[in-house]
Amino acid sequence: MTGLEEAFERIGSVVEHHLPLTHAAGLALAVTDDHDTLGAVVRGFAEVAAGRGVRPETRFQIGSISKSWASLCVLQEEAKGTLSLDVSINEILPWLALPEPFGPITMHDLLTHTSGLMIGVEHAPWSRIDALRARDFPATMEPGERFWYSNLAYKLVGFALEDRTGMPIHDVLTERLIGPLGLTDTFAAITQEARADAAVGYGPLLDDRPPHRNHPLAPAPWQPSNTADGSIISTAPDLCAYARVVLNGGRGTQGSLLDADQFARWIGPHVATDEDDWRYGYGWDVSTAGRRVIRHTGGTVGFTGLLEIWPEEGIAVAITMNGGGSVEAKNAIAAYALSAVSAALRGETLPPVEHPPALDAVSDAHDLAGAYVGGERSWELDPQDDGLVLRAGPLAVPLERWEVEPDTFAVPHPAFDRYLLRAVRDDAGAVVGLTHGPAALRRDGKAVPAVDARWTAHAGFYRSNDPWGATVRVYERGGSLYAMWPDDGEEFELTPTDDDWFAVGDPRTPRRARFGDPIAGVFQSFALNGGIAYRSFEG
Repeated sequence: MTGLEEAFERIGSVVEHHLPLTHAAGLALAVTDDHDTLGAVVRGFAEVAAGRGVRPETRFQIGSISKSWASLCVLQEEAKGTLSLDVSINEILPWLALPEPFGPITMHDLLTHTSGLMIGVEHAPWSRIDALRARDFPATMEPGERFWYSNLAYKLVGFALEDRTGMPIHDVLTERLIGPLGLTDTFAAITQEARADAAVGYGPLLDDRPPHRNHPLAPAPWQPSNTADGSIISTAPDLCAYARVVLNGGRGTQGSLLDADQFARWIGPHVATDEDDWRYGYGWDVSTAGRRVIRHTGGTVGFTGLLEIWPEEGIAVAITMNGGGSVEAKNAIAAYALSAVSAALRGETLPPVEHPPALDAVSDAHDLAGAYVGGERSWELDPQDDGLVLRAGPLAVPLERWEVEPDTFAVPHPAFDRYLLRAVRDDAGAVVGLTHGPAALRRDGKAVPAVDARWTAHAGFYRSNDPWGATVRVYERGGSLYAMWPDDGEEFELTPTDDDWFAVGDPRTPRRARFGDPIAGVFQSFALNGGIAYRSFEG
């Protein structure tokens, strides 16, 4: 066995250790150098019910990895003189009439997620109606002021390309990239025809609570789309062929796609992001902390992926998954795959295969241990077997780490699993309490604030047909109103504004919600950035 063969054997073992900890049915991975794909690893199922396994040529939706494809085409149009990056998007798209309360929003602002526009119109029509609906939700920040990830911004990028080229965005991508690079297994749009030989997307069966490892999976809806923010279907080997454009400084198999200056601007980076050590280019996350890394993640309904490039080592890895995946798992798999292949190519000792920490392993369990009281609740967090157990009356529930948020845990028991358990720390870092949805508990025995009757009419469980976030829970805690999206567990305070709307989270950001349609004084609808969810009978 050669060093490279052994490297891929070990990568397969790493995948086998991580995949059961994700909410995905299968995974395909491929690694490339600047010339050719070096190998692939596949595990799990493309379609569970049929027993159809993942193959290297299995197609997956790649989500926001698509963004850099569109930005490359923008730079090509700029070079032709048909598209400017420093004029208002309203000048490029006269039909748009987008409010610009803080100044012109340019293509550069859109490409770098510094437009101040919302993440998206949350009702998923995936068409130009998104742009029209966005007129009602203007930017809340000056363009260039702050990184704020916006799928809407890249939809507008795609519309600009369509108007300048006279072609649908999927035809632009096919003509400029998919054809010249010979990507025979890649589609530039999510269509019904593209479902042939594609993996089935999966999500947790229970959409009304944060998922934990024992939640069964269910097939996710297939959502046709051709917008530039994330509508490409591809394979891990085809993504490797695309990564070679980066490894070769903008050159494809048939010549240069970008000149040296354009390539440098494509990669950037241009602006700081919300993550330490990471900056954003035009559709790329870039880190120069230690090793230089160029990457982007992607996610659609039922799919996640990652394309990560180590330009100094001249290698890249593509990971595609049919499920919600796991940020922690994808990062670990990518880092190991590139480290192992890099070592093999240099003839060095391969890194050992290490098991990922168990989901119920809590490194600071003793820091969190203790009794917590709030109202009629009296809970205890008890360190046990390298983990942490919630004890409430006769129940003892081992907690699971919620990887994307520190001090946060899933509580896998029907009596508790509709909310995440979050530790509350004081300014000195000491744990002083817990929150669990509407419940607040104190470690020091101090009384928690009484329920604020102002929010009784708002609190409840709301459901929509939007597959990106079908459900939302609204509740009062400590005198404030909160919204929590069960699919990812994110919780945000709802802060009233002067116009009967609520800021969702940081009021500086453009996320806005509103309650409506009261019956007997109880609101029946919850609108978020244009999408509407309705009060459900479910608790």
